[in-house]
Amino acid sequence: MPLLDPEFLDLTQDLDPAAFWAENERCFGFTPAKPRCALSFSPDDHWLFEFLDVPSTLDYYRDKSARDRLHREANQVLREHVGRAYFDEDTFVHAPRRIENLFGSEFAYLEGGTPWLQHVTDNPAEFARILDRAEATDLRTWALPEAYREECARREARGKPRPRLGGGSRGPATVMTSVLSPDTLLYWIYDHSDLIARFRDLLAVKMVELNRVLRAWSGNDAPGWFILDDNCALFSPDLYREFCVPVLERVLDAFAPPGAVRHQHSDSAMGHLLDLQRGLGVNQANYGPEVDVALIREKLPGALILGHMPPFLLRNGSPEEIAARVEDDFGKAGATGGLQITTAGSLAAGTGVGRMRWLMKLVRDRCRYDR
Repeated sequence: MPLLDPEFLDLTQDLDPAAFWAENERCFGFTPAKPRCALSFSPDDHWLFEFLDVPSTLDYYRDKSARDRLHREANQVLREHVGRAYFDEDTFVHAPRRIENLFGSEFAYLEGGTPWLQHVTDNPAEFARILDRAEATDLRTWALPEAYREECARREARGKPRPRLGGGSRGPATVMTSVLSPDTLLYWIYDHSDLIARFRDLLAVKMVELNRVLRAWSGNDAPGWFILDDNCALFSPDLYREFCVPVLERVLDAFAPPGAVRHQHSDSAMGHLLDLQRGLGVNQANYGPEVDVALIREKLPGALILGHMPPFLLRNGSPEEIAARVEDDFGKAGATGGLQITTAGSLAAGTGVGRMRWLMKLVRDRCRYDR
């Protein structure tokens, strides 16, 4: 049985989802000259598993038909109660290779969880050989496995568009701490500094090279870049400046010229990095809930803030607690029109559609500019 949150369904009987989303389309500009704040949701596989009480996560990842069926079931409930569908009902079996794969990191699949990239080694000599192989790899032939190309060709023959690739990736901190364990990486920064500097420099070069291949193959010429970097909070400002900023500068210069979207997502408490984020020209921010929205507005006055509802507050809080947070965020960062209400990170597993509707109602009623 899907998670419905009956108490919150009762509170939102006057919500018309179709009218809400129609108005929402007129609320995205970075200006107060609009009806209200815009709102968005981002349910993912973690959310889906708990929402539908999925019996096997392994079946979900290994069986396209099972995955598509679950997506249809979730979308049916979401359309009924929220007014939108969020899950692809004709998913891919194969995928392009990722930058982490270039350095030997592959996904492990365990029952009850989501895929997890595996650390490759804790031996510096072995890691040097991994970097040698990565440096020698021709990404033009490596990036797109034949099985993925064939799947795309079959879909195109049915009238499906080719996916637009190369618009963003995990950020350098999270890539590095996927390929190496966080403690290994941080120890090696001091004990094998030349090796990690080489990793950084090669990551910058290969990330640009990989995404140029993906963009060219998919016909994606849209400027802009998104950064997904949950683990950046592990880096002090000095370490972030030394090991992450050079990678991001190179990638952003290649794909996000001035005026293009430079989007940073991180679920983490990364408030200590906001000055460096401003220096990188980040102009869309979805930071962890511990980072106060007033601080984000102070440090990044020209950035669109995507947030800033704590996911667990939306999942567990009372109606009054959720309302108070919406009003507080709007009061701190809504005046310029540069706030879009969403969760600070993905929608937490266990959040039902009633609570989603409650957030919609709060934004509709309490985040307005036309009153």
